[in-house]
Amino acid sequence: MRGKTRIYGALLILTTLILGWSCAKQAPNIANSLARQSFEEWVAKYAPNAYANPYKDIYIEYIERGPEDAQQPVIGYTWLTLNYTGKTLDGNIFVTRVDSISRRVGQFAYTTHYCDDFLEYTTTSTKLCEGLRQALEQMRVGDSVHVYIPMDKGYSTTSMSISSGYEGESGVEYSSLPIKFEMRLNAVTTSPFIWERDSAERYAKLHWGSDYINDTVGMFMRIITPNPTGDTITEDSLVHVYYEEYFMDGFLSSTNIDTVAQKWNVYNSSELDDYQYLSITPTSGANTTYHKVLYMAVTSMRKGETAEVVTISTWAYGDSGNSSSTPEVLPYQPLRYIIRVMEDEEEEEDDTL
Repeated sequence: MRGKTRIYGALLILTTLILGWSCAKQAPNIANSLARQSFEEWVAKYAPNAYANPYKDIYIEYIERGPEDAQQPVIGYTWLTLNYTGKTLDGNIFVTRVDSISRRVGQFAYTTHYCDDFLEYTTTSTKLCEGLRQALEQMRVGDSVHVYIPMDKGYSTTSMSISSGYEGESGVEYSSLPIKFEMRLNAVTTSPFIWERDSAERYAKLHWGSDYINDTVGMFMRIITPNPTGDTITEDSLVHVYYEEYFMDGFLSSTNIDTVAQKWNVYNSSELDDYQYLSITPTSGANTTYHKVLYMAVTSMRKGETAEVVTISTWAYGDSGNSSSTPEVLPYQPLRYIIRVMEDEEEEEDDTL
C-alpha cells in the first residue's frame, strides 16, 4: 500500500510539473494573442482605411499610388530610396528623415542631412523590420503609405539601427511595441554602382557642359580658378589643400575651412585643428581610408588652383558609406568637392599666423 502511495504521489507531482510547464509555455502565446487582438481593435477604430487592406501580419493605407507599371523592389536584389517617419500608435515619433518634423519635435540639428534613406532590401537589414519588409512586398515606386505593424513584426531592443541625427522625440520607446510608419518609396535600383556613376556624370554634364575632365574611374573634374604659372604637382609633391565636401543636393558634408563651417552653422570652436590645411602627397593616397579623391585630383592641378570635382563613393567614403559620421554618409553616396591647392607663398603666410 505504501508503495502504491509513493507511486501515486510521484505521478501527482509529475502531472503538476507537466501542467505548470504547459501553462508557462502557453503564457507567451496567450500574451501575443491578446496583444494582436488589441492591435487589431485599435487599427479598426483609428485607421479604418488601413483595416480594410490587410496583408499578412500588417495593415496598409495607400496615401498615394505610383504608376501601375512602376518598378517594385525584389528582396535581396534591389536598393531602395525611402523616406519615412516612424511613430508609436499614440503618435510619438521615434525616427524621421524629414527636417520639418525634426524641428517640430525639437531634435533638429544643422549637422544632420535630412534626406531619403538608401538601403538594401534584404531579410537581414537592421533598418527594415519584418513589418516593413511585408509592406514593401506590396509597394511600387511612387507609393506613399501608412503601415501599421504589430509588436511581434516590429523592432526588438537591439534590432533597429537608427543613425545619429534621425532620432525623434526624446525618450520615446518603440521596441516590442506596435508601430506606424509613414513611408514613401521614391526609387529602386538593381545596380547601385551604375546609379551613382550616372549621378556624378549627370551633374557634370548639367552644370559644366563639356568643360570637364573625365578620368574614366567615376571622377569628373574642372578647374574653376586656373593658375597657369603655378608649379605642377607630381606624385611625390607635398601640397597643402583646403576643401569643401558636399552631398549632391548641395548639403555640406565636411570642410577644413572655418568660414565655410560658420556659413553652414556647423563651426566647432573647440576643434580648431579641424580648420587647418591638409598636407598630402599624392602617392600616399593609396593608404587612406577616406577622401582618396583629394590625392587623385591634385595631380591634375597646379599650385594656386581651385577645382570642382564630383566623384563616386569609391574615392570618397567607400561603397558602404559611413553611418557613424556626422552627418551620416549613405552607401554608394557620390559627393562633390571644391579643392584649393595653396601656393608656397600662402603656406608660409599661414604658418606665421
